[in-house]
Amino acid sequence: MTSTFFCDLGALTIHQRQRHGELAKKLRPLVVKFEELSNGYAAKIRSTQSVELDIEEFMTLERLCCPSFTLTLELETRNEIEERTYVLKITGRGEIKPFIREEFGIPENQVAT
Repeated sequence: MTSTFFCDLGALTIHQRQRHGELAKKLRPLVVKFEELSNGYAAKIRSTQSVELDIEEFMTLERLCCPSFTLTLELETRNEIEERTYVLKITGRGEIKPFIREEFGIPENQVAT
């Protein structure tokens, strides 16, 4: 059974849409890789000084316009010397994976399984 999912573009004000776009452009170059999950994708994001706040703001805006997504943020640290990596998981029910892939512009050659 396929669940219904949608984006409500009217849920964001003009200012919020602009800010969402700015954050997406700022975060995209920091994505080290995408991993395919059974119900979506995980973006591994290189840590910078303000990246956590940027990701959290992006998630807040994304949740407003795309309530069908489940967004979770994790912090990976392998040891005390290595840089931290943030993992933004974008998941949902049903046949949402192609929609997520399109919405976030995830190219085939950047996905690890």
